[in-house]
Amino acid sequence: MVFSNSDQNTSTAGVGPLGSPRILIVRAGAIGDTLMATPLVRAVRKTYPECHLVFICSATALDVIRYNPHIDQAIPVAYRHLPGWLSREKSRIQRTLRKLDLDWALVLESHPSFLDLARKSGARRIIAYTGEDHACGFEPARFDPRKHSIENHLELARPLRLRQEGLHMELNNQPETIKTVTWRLENAGVAAGDHLVGIHAGWGGRPGTPNQTRLRSWPANRFAEIVRWLVNERGVRVVLTGSAGDRPLTRFIAHTAEVPCLDLAGELSLLELAALIQRMNVYLTVDSGPAHMAAALGTSLVTLWGPGIFEQTAPLSPINPPHIIYHRVHCAPCYGTPAMKTCMDNICMKKIEVEEVKKALEEFLNLEHAR
Repeated sequence: MVFSNSDQNTSTAGVGPLGSPRILIVRAGAIGDTLMATPLVRAVRKTYPECHLVFICSATALDVIRYNPHIDQAIPVAYRHLPGWLSREKSRIQRTLRKLDLDWALVLESHPSFLDLARKSGARRIIAYTGEDHACGFEPARFDPRKHSIENHLELARPLRLRQEGLHMELNNQPETIKTVTWRLENAGVAAGDHLVGIHAGWGGRPGTPNQTRLRSWPANRFAEIVRWLVNERGVRVVLTGSAGDRPLTRFIAHTAEVPCLDLAGELSLLELAALIQRMNVYLTVDSGPAHMAAALGTSLVTLWGPGIFEQTAPLSPINPPHIIYHRVHCAPCYGTPAMKTCMDNICMKKIEVEEVKKALEEFLNLEHAR
């Protein structure tokens, strides 16, 4: 499937700063990975207003760029996985790209298969991450582990001489979706003037990787304690979010908290979740895609951080900086290392205490009440 934004300019006249180059961006990661590529997308569009911009994304993250006004076409593939070269799907993608007569391909994925796809696309110039000083058939770019991924992506595209358009992520939605979520909240007894706090306790993860899911988790009984405090002492409405796979977790939290709360885990589309996050006064999450969604939407955000690489992938929102609670331990970050697969006790998350989470939430809630 190729998703096209028919409202966007698809002119394919000359190449150059005043022309309309055809540019491919490849980022087939998770929700957060995709959103962290949107500052680059915006910079490309603002520098080359008449360009034709194509984005290869993972199918699971397609909705977070579906209404991005800077993207002309989105080509969804499986999460960080391309079909075999002899498959019909791979041939179709390759034909689609060749027909575009690409001028540039910016490959933000490190797996060689995506670089190979860019090469076979016929793009005149290709820039891709590599640890090598010399490359064959493409221009190498280094990923600086000390910098945020957003900054690295913009640095990768330096040869395009892009305008500086900020580091903030973008997530666009449709008015109809926002109305649907508003109606659903009203039917659940959440009035327009009610303070609403969202809690995303789970991390759906990928099939067959339960250990990764566990590593980013915070004890469920602590989440229940937070819910109880929010309702009884702060007098706010609480909504639990998550995937269908998170339902046992959210049900446990709701049952243990013993206070009224709205459990919508597994009941919302990605864009409905975005509309819900936009309605929230504060969102409490673990390291997850919804955390990046909140940052992109400018919603006040408290994120509990553990095994991830903070410097590279922490939710970034220059307009409304998130409060990220993070205790450095000797074994963190373990993401991408063998320790990630052998860890039996995620002490990086267990070190986060209930009281410090309450304090972070209270700071945002006090600001909301003062408005």
